[in-house]
Amino acid sequence: MLLDIPASDNLAEPVMASFRTIGCPQRVQEIRLWRDGEWRWYAVTGWSESGPVPAWIQPIEESGDGTACLVYGGPLGLRLAPAPVARWRLDDPAQWGEGFLLVTPDCAWR
Repeated sequence: MLLDIPASDNLAEPVMASFRTIGCPQRVQEIRLWRDGEWRWYAVTGWSESGPVPAWIQPIEESGDGTACLVYGGPLGLRLAPAPVARWRLDDPAQWGEGFLLVTPDCAWR
């Protein structure tokens, strides 16, 4: 899988990365992440020119480290925010963009 994500209002810098997938993708709407010194649930969505699109989590081979899970979204990457999110917006300072996330296979998500 090749991710080629341009810079946009969601992402300041372009992102290009390739991954070897080893399983089927599944839809993800929330993920538990370590951020600012604590574990918290974060809402996640894919992002496109027209706004939110589905986000996915998929097992990958992580060069020499075994397996990991790739969280990816739309053509403009991912958008994240502390859960729950009432409305996805680019001008909300509590929300931020990422090209993708790499998480451990035992990461909690729903």
